[in-house]
Amino acid sequence: MRGVAETVHVMAGVSSAETIRDALRSQGCDARVIGLPSGLNVGPIDPPDPDVRQRWIRTVLRCDPRDDCREPEEPWAEATSPAVHPVYWVCMSDAAEQASFLEFAFRMAGRPFDIIDATGLAVVTRDGIRRPWSLGMMRREDIVASGLKDRRRVLPRAECEAAAATWAQLRRENAPLRVVRDGHLVSAPLTQFDAALTSQARADWEVAARVIGRTLHHLSAALDPPGQGVSDIVLFGRLQSLGDAGDLAIRGPGPGLRDYEVRLPYPRRSLGSTKSWPG
Repeated sequence: MRGVAETVHVMAGVSSAETIRDALRSQGCDARVIGLPSGLNVGPIDPPDPDVRQRWIRTVLRCDPRDDCREPEEPWAEATSPAVHPVYWVCMSDAAEQASFLEFAFRMAGRPFDIIDATGLAVVTRDGIRRPWSLGMMRREDIVASGLKDRRRVLPRAECEAAAATWAQLRRENAPLRVVRDGHLVSAPLTQFDAALTSQARADWEVAARVIGRTLHHLSAALDPPGQGVSDIVLFGRLQSLGDAGDLAIRGPGPGLRDYEVRLPYPRRSLGSTKSWPG
């Protein structure tokens, strides 16, 4: 006789998992919580090889050495084990969260699981109404106050199959980036956020981390719709490429984003280069 499968709560990101774990514990739920790798909106996904993805991030994005780490496979194995019944938490307006959800549905290969969908959620707090566009923006008190745990439902087989089919298509396209457009994850070019980066640069030199920070805020709060989030790893890689192309001026010893300064280039002249790499 088969035993009852262990219920586990699953979502993208270790930080989100910790917050949701705290919220569940405060409501008397001690179920296991698993945080999956949350970077599948960036880099190659065909083949779905962590080593290939790590090399791409290292060479194409030229990431800060402190961000040069391999995504673990173990959480995926735990979350999709036949011995567990997963409850998947997601906010589909976040590209990283939707990407991990689609990969999860693909890996489940038709096995049933439950979902807690926070997309479009409005949370009434003492500070007013909050409309988080990702689970990562939600505080423990938001999760509890919204009754998010009680929104759990069985994901219909048709929805699961549609999610798996979407991910299969995205794998075939194997674009460098994936973004949310009209609620759906779609492939995007590596230059997707270049205009946002250059729009946040100024005429005077400043630490690259500051320009990237303004760009992150612009993408997450100033656009309509807001929430077009992307990691600082992607923006740092593109900032370096824009420097190579002369669209930004960069100086500094590297290798991290706090080791460079950046500014807008001087007006282009007929001769010479606008790029500034100190000797």
